[in-house]
Amino acid sequence: MTAPTADAPTPQRPVVPSGRAGWWHDYVCPTHGTELLHDPDRVEGEPHLCPHGCRLSGAELDGAWRVLSHQACARTLRTSARRYLRTGDAGDRALAVGLVHDYVEVYREVLAAGWSSSSQEWMLRGKLFSQALTESIWGVAVADGVLALATGSAVHGHDAADLQPARDLLTPLSETVHAARRTLVEERGELRNNYTAWLDAAGALCARASLALGDEAADLEQWQEGPHGLHAFLEAAVGDDGWEWEGSTYYHLFVLRACLLGLGGSAPRSLPEPVADRLERMLAVLVGLATEAGVLPVLHDGPYARVPAQQELLEVAVLGRQLVDLPGLDRLETHARAALTPAGTGLEDELDGWFDGPPRAAREPRPARSVHWPEAGFLVLRPPSGRWQAVVDAGPHGGSHGHHDKLGLYLYGREEQWQPAPGVPPYASHLRLQHYARTLAHPTVRVDDADQAPCTGRVARWETTERGARASVAADDAYDGVRLERHLEMTERYLLDAVLVRAETPRTLDLGLRPAAGIAVQGGADHWRTTWGSGAQEGSELVALHVASGPSALRVVPGRGPSDDPARVLPVVDWHAEGDQVWFVSAYQPADDPHGPRSVQVRTTPEGLTVEVGLGDGTTETHRLHPLPPTTPGSTSGTATPTTPAEDPQ
Repeated sequence: MTAPTADAPTPQRPVVPSGRAGWWHDYVCPTHGTELLHDPDRVEGEPHLCPHGCRLSGAELDGAWRVLSHQACARTLRTSARRYLRTGDAGDRALAVGLVHDYVEVYREVLAAGWSSSSQEWMLRGKLFSQALTESIWGVAVADGVLALATGSAVHGHDAADLQPARDLLTPLSETVHAARRTLVEERGELRNNYTAWLDAAGALCARASLALGDEAADLEQWQEGPHGLHAFLEAAVGDDGWEWEGSTYYHLFVLRACLLGLGGSAPRSLPEPVADRLERMLAVLVGLATEAGVLPVLHDGPYARVPAQQELLEVAVLGRQLVDLPGLDRLETHARAALTPAGTGLEDELDGWFDGPPRAAREPRPARSVHWPEAGFLVLRPPSGRWQAVVDAGPHGGSHGHHDKLGLYLYGREEQWQPAPGVPPYASHLRLQHYARTLAHPTVRVDDADQAPCTGRVARWETTERGARASVAADDAYDGVRLERHLEMTERYLLDAVLVRAETPRTLDLGLRPAAGIAVQGGADHWRTTWGSGAQEGSELVALHVASGPSALRVVPGRGPSDDPARVLPVVDWHAEGDQVWFVSAYQPADDPHGPRSVQVRTTPEGLTVEVGLGDGTTETHRLHPLPPTTPGSTSGTATPTTPAEDPQ
């Protein structure tokens, strides 16, 4: 990517908030469950505004507002300092130095009061913020700003005496994150916790900035190469397949960003091979998961659409391409830039030269079209053209950031998000656990209208083909006495999706269809055709044919869409059946393909299921599906039922 053709004007110096900050996730409307509108120019005592018109007040909201304001101030400081390093502009330098001095005074005040008293019991306490995690993220930006100012002063021949007060900020900040890391890692034994990455990153940036100011005692090595440093964190927290252990897209991105920031100044080609390999694999995960246009599915916890999250993704792409020459990172960068207004970018254009030397060559210069990550248990199935994709979750639950969505199926075009992973609103929203983490919110099987148990799926079959890919996945422990299977085959013409539910006793069974932008249903009795809106340009819809192996009903019910606006109500579908065994079979295709499925017929036999897909060119393709062998005693077997057709009503 190229930097802007003209330098942005120096912004007005923001006012640094006074008083301790809280937890930004508290910045939520208690009625609508959605994030409030942050106004950095809000005057103390004015209400906090909800997108749906609520006007709110309270100390907790004030504290959350301060977090967001501090983050905005730190970003301005860092951007101006980095731009000064590149251009030598005196206005940028004056703004950044002024903010550093402001924060020296703010931090001096909070240090006198000790650790925050507003932390929740589960948190790792901070001083300026409720959480040490928040303090570290803010500290990374402030310390990098000081580093850029000190380096720029040397480059441009400016007197750096006005930067010496920054030592009174960097030293206690480093002590704060060091004490927090000791509690987290040495006392609690949680080296792989995502907090560790940010504590290490903050410590590393404080050390680099202190060294630039002439403090020869600053210990950079402990934060990068030490026993609890970033090298050790990567080994503990990242699997061989490249996924951060929690299996959440956002938290994967979150710790990757911390590691890239904390290892700044390193030579990419001189990093220890295990460290460089882990980082490259983490970047490759993002490339392998994103659509052709760079849309990144938000699996498990994470914001569905939020400006700071897009800024974080953009920063990772910019830093990542300086570390390794990995094809596909440009797609992520292009999409993130397009999702942000010009006012939302700027910092990322000042980050060239983050690493010392040219990027490494990619280990796998040609990413695979379809991907299976064996430890995370995620699959991405694409046709040869790559124009759309299916994402399947068959991995571990994911801990506190996991969702009850085993065997969930998420569907994306290049830009379209037909059936996306919905993400979550801020954690203080009542709808995070009451809806978005639940099975109800996801396109997977629900039994007796209950949530799945936290469980691990399994990938029983995975195969890439010339036509695309095929997979069989299962969840044996989501419900007592019930086995769930999903069999998929992606071709250029369509995706065949066959879900088998087998129970020891008759149960109420529902397969969720969870569109992001509306769905129209035609048909009835035993076959249906659905058309899925995309929210994008006309003609970019998805269409599907649906048929079950026994009596069922496709029910359109009120539901919620993705978590960017959790109060929005839109139609969703529950595919409903009663009994101890049913196959739910669907054939999906982009609406602009004239040769895709026009009919689907299913027939069960003692061996499994035969599916015949009639195509628009007059041909028929036959698929024979077999239930997976039992992994526990007492599993049920199939019985024959009559053929049930699904004809395209059009």
